[in-house]
Parts: sequence; structure tokens; C-alpha cells
Amino acid sequence: MRFRALLVVALSGGAMVSAHAADQSVPRGPSYYPDAYHPTSIDWTGWYAGAQLGGAFGSASWTDPFSQLSDDPKPAGILAGGQFGVNWMRDSLLLGAEADFAWTGLNGSDTDANGRIHTAHSHWLSLVTGRVGYAFSQYLLYAKGGAAFASERNDVMDTASGRTADSGTTTQYGWTVGGGVEYAINPHWSARVEYDFVDLPSRNMVLTGPAQTFGSQPASVNFTIQKIVGGINYRF
Repeated sequence: MRFRALLVVALSGGAMVSAHAADQSVPRGPSYYPDAYHPTSIDWTGWYAGAQLGGAFGSASWTDPFSQLSDDPKPAGILAGGQFGVNWMRDSLLLGAEADFAWTGLNGSDTDANGRIHTAHSHWLSLVTGRVGYAFSQYLLYAKGGAAFASERNDVMDTASGRTADSGTTTQYGWTVGGGVEYAINPHWSARVEYDFVDLPSRNMVLTGPAQTFGSQPASVNFTIQKIVGGINYRF
């Protein structure tokens, strides 16, 4: 009887060891799939680059120094560009830095009390930001903030003559805040949706009349942009 009991115990132990070994031999698959051993699904650490496409709208409030009349053209349009950056992770916390550049088709106009048309244009926008985020499963939630730069051109059209009364071009700079969510498609590719608010505070732009008839005068321009884009990144 004692021998039979020992035999049963030995066979049971052997079966448990064999089952454990078989379990260890089964591949767990890519590390970006969440499981008990990898609560943070992927490692976002490292360099990445990608592309973005979306739209933007804003406000370009300013006063024509020649007529002393104010207007607020509200430019809107599409944008397309790219971004590159780097991430560092500790557990689920992410810190990073990113720079992007987008070609924009922002255009808007308004008519002042004298019937002159004020038009605002912006042809490019660039953001240089820091990022902080939280990673879980295959997702990354992040916020960002930093410096912003954009081109701006303002024109005043005299509707009576059909000619440009005055115009000016400058590069605006200011600050930005925003955030988004990014989804890891696999260990290298990810897709994101992002919103950014850009404030380019009042800055003097020199406006010049046709053939400098009225000379040159500074105009104070305050430009804000709201940007919504979708993007895709490749992590190296």
C-alpha cells in the first residue's frame, strides 16, 4: 500500500513538471500584446518619424495703420507635413521631444467699415515641443507644449479700384499646447490623432502701400491657430 502511494505521488509530480515545461515551450508572441508579464504593451523608447494630414482654423485680428480700422479675418484650410522625435520610458510614464513642419493653406478675409477687404494667409506652421504621456495596452495618451512658428501675410484690397492698398509679410512666433492619443499597430508602426492650440501674440508687421505712396507703417497682429491632424509614425 505504501509503495502504491509513493508511485501515485511520483507520477503526479512528473505530470506537473511536464505540463510546466510544455507551457514554457509555447511562444508568447510579440511583446506589444498585453499580458500579465507585460502590463505596458510596447516600449515606446527611441527615435521615430512620420507624416501628418489634417485641417486648421484660426483668427488674425489686426488694425490697418493707414485707415486705423480693425478687422478679424478667420483663416482656415488644410495642412500636411511631417514630424520626428524621441521618447524615453520608465514603467508606463513617457517623456519625449518632437518637432514638426506642415505646409498650410490657411486663408481668410473680412471687410472693414470703409469697404476694404482685409485678407490673411499662412503657408507654413512649425511646432517644437516637449511631450509627457501615459502608456497602457497598445495606447499612448500624451500632452505637449512648447514653441510655435508660422508664416503670415496680410493684404488690404481697395474694392473701389480693385488694387492692393497695402500689404505685409512676417514670421510669427509664440507658444503652443495640445495633446492626443496614439495606437501601436505593431512594434514599429503607430497611428495618432492630435489637437494643438497655437498662440502667436501681437507683433508689429510692416505694411507698405502701393509704390510706397503712403510710406511704411507697423501693424499689430495677433494670430491664433487651432490644428487637428491624424498621423502615422515609424519607430526605429
